[in-house]
Amino acid sequence: MASEDISKHFTGTYEVQELLEGQDELDLHTQQKNCQKNPGHVGFVPINKFSISDLPADYQDDDLYEFTKALAFRTVRIAVNFTSLLRPEFATYTKDPYPCYQYRGENNLCTGTGNMISVSKDMEYMGGYRTCPCPKCESSDNPSKVWWKILVATSKHVIFDDSEAKQSSCRLWFDDNNSPVFKIYGWKTDGLSSDLSDSSNVYFVTHEIEIFNKLKEMELTYNLLLLKLHQTYQTRDVNKMTIIVSHPHGCSKQVSVGNWVHRQAACIGFGELDNLGKYAYTNATCPGSSGAMIYRLGNLMNLYRHSGGSTSGLNFSGLFMG
Repeated sequence: MASEDISKHFTGTYEVQELLEGQDELDLHTQQKNCQKNPGHVGFVPINKFSISDLPADYQDDDLYEFTKALAFRTVRIAVNFTSLLRPEFATYTKDPYPCYQYRGENNLCTGTGNMISVSKDMEYMGGYRTCPCPKCESSDNPSKVWWKILVATSKHVIFDDSEAKQSSCRLWFDDNNSPVFKIYGWKTDGLSSDLSDSSNVYFVTHEIEIFNKLKEMELTYNLLLLKLHQTYQTRDVNKMTIIVSHPHGCSKQVSVGNWVHRQAACIGFGELDNLGKYAYTNATCPGSSGAMIYRLGNLMNLYRHSGGSTSGLNFSGLFMG
């Protein structure tokens, strides 16, 4: 199918959850209740109720079920408490309104989703040459000299630049309303964010050893399961199943299972490149789902992030540029 025939599946509304001035996290539940995109939230399964039977009949295997739970473990709810003065009015090369443009310079809350991709101790700061830059330590007379940085991948329209990163936080393991609160705090972007691909990698920090230990413990499990699924399913077009774990409306974690329907290849130079492009899929998403990782069954390079809902009724990813 020609690219011009499917372009309608790749334009629409970005899916950060915006709140008005004076609203806070308590208002997120009101947004969820009054959802206009997907009343009743059909297609979402709360992570604490997700079972192997929620996978398609042909794919109900233990590895895929355990991988989905490992993916959920790495998924975080992002809260951004400041809107950059540099946000554009429209998305790159489009007339799609860019989210939060009207709030530039203000302290309105917006939420999205991210995926933790690495955790490390920065060698430059080992030995106490710099203390933890989290808000608690910056206001403390006794800041922690031992801390870790956690790289979180999301969409650029969720965290646009360093000014937003510094006033952001991630809530980890927010599986239901009774989940204990674990947070990491925004520090800076990694300098590789892209308007064109709508991607942003942001360093968050923590000095809590419990968070570090839990992340390192699950890291090997996730990578082993990812490799096993690749070996089982490879990356054939027959396996079009997609899984998204996100925080719709900034509330607790939900799983949505679907399949990709259209792929829009990226054109670089004189032709299309098969490993670059965008995807449109049937998975349920809502405001607050922006930035969630899109797992395509069997694929090792899961670098696509959810961007928004299209005018056609499908949902679409950002552009992966290699």
